[in-house]
Amino acid sequence: MKNLFFSLIILLVIYSQYGLSQEISSSKNFDLAFKVDSLINFAIESKAFPGAQVLIFKKDSVRINKSYGYHTYDSIIPVSNNHVYDLASVTKILGSTLALMKLYEIYDLNIETPVSKWIPSLRRSNKKEHSLKQLLSHSAGWLPYIAHQNLVFNKRKKFKRNTLSHNKSNHFPNPVSDSLFVHKNYQKKIFRRIIKSRLTSQGEMVYSGMFFFFLPELVKELSGISFPSFLKTHFYSPMKLKQITFLPAEKFPKKDIVPTEQDSLFRKQLVQGWVHDEAASLMGGISGNAGLFANASSIAPLLQMLLQNGIYNGKQYLNIETINLFTKKTYPESLNPRGLGFDKPSFDVSDETRYPSQLVSDETFGHTGFTGTMVWVDPVNYCFVILLTNRVYPSRNQRRLYELNIRPQLLDYVIQD
Repeated sequence: MKNLFFSLIILLVIYSQYGLSQEISSSKNFDLAFKVDSLINFAIESKAFPGAQVLIFKKDSVRINKSYGYHTYDSIIPVSNNHVYDLASVTKILGSTLALMKLYEIYDLNIETPVSKWIPSLRRSNKKEHSLKQLLSHSAGWLPYIAHQNLVFNKRKKFKRNTLSHNKSNHFPNPVSDSLFVHKNYQKKIFRRIIKSRLTSQGEMVYSGMFFFFLPELVKELSGISFPSFLKTHFYSPMKLKQITFLPAEKFPKKDIVPTEQDSLFRKQLVQGWVHDEAASLMGGISGNAGLFANASSIAPLLQMLLQNGIYNGKQYLNIETINLFTKKTYPESLNPRGLGFDKPSFDVSDETRYPSQLVSDETFGHTGFTGTMVWVDPVNYCFVILLTNRVYPSRNQRRLYELNIRPQLLDYVIQD
């Protein structure tokens, strides 16, 4: 009896020190929770990020769904499970790729067909022959990025005409931040720059987010409804996902939105509730490359659906053939590891490391985001992992998340369990 008492005291001490997850239901789960809590708390103490959400699903159940730390290093607002994070490039799979998978089924799209068939503005460009297969696998040779935010200033460091304004009006209707609004026609300038941009070596894997700017237009052209409405109609609403959205500042209290960067160059204020990616912000906050905000609980059903061959709560959202096509290596005989929209495991011969982790299976698929977000699904080990952080707070120069290998360690813990 005395030994049992002391064991309970020890467990309570560990719990109070590391804040172990409430989902502990077995010694095995306790071991995983202890490792995860220790890792995330270490990351917070090491200034990799001020707070995080972690959701781990394995073998038909959610093993961990927990929030850690605070919104900022001021330790004023603790992160809660209902708070939303800027997903950054995870938008490319949970928004753009999901939409394309559904469009592929509804309209029997041929992934070998040039996308200029549906995006007329590309028809007279050097990109007119590029197919969905090339673009989604990042092998079409489009430039990685254009820093549109650097092109809104004149020589006196003031905003150029018809770019941005501190006052909302009919000409400047779309918010970039709490006190900055973009001109209604600025999207056209973004498209023109992308269309006129040069190409790199085609066939090689060059990660580019620029095609994803055209996704809302492509969705509207094919379906007749807006990009956000399409996602809500086919996925978010029927799955009852309450906290995944574009433009969260218009839908949620500010205190429920985790801030990203203290922007000292472009917006010159704390970015909270508006997309961190500057180019996506100049698109009005709705883009295929970035813009989605969510909590881990609203992401999990989407990943569970993909893991379960397109079925969630008894409803078929996507066909298994579609999921297999998009999540396998697009060019298996080449050095390009990418799927269609989805990232895939790869091996770096320079330092003999495997991305995203040493232990995930070759069938794994997912994506990461600049703000420190990560989602990975491993069908062989029948699990998925969600990590949401704001590693860019207070500045994008914060690189401890990468230096400490937090994301690979987290994945390894789950596979080892």
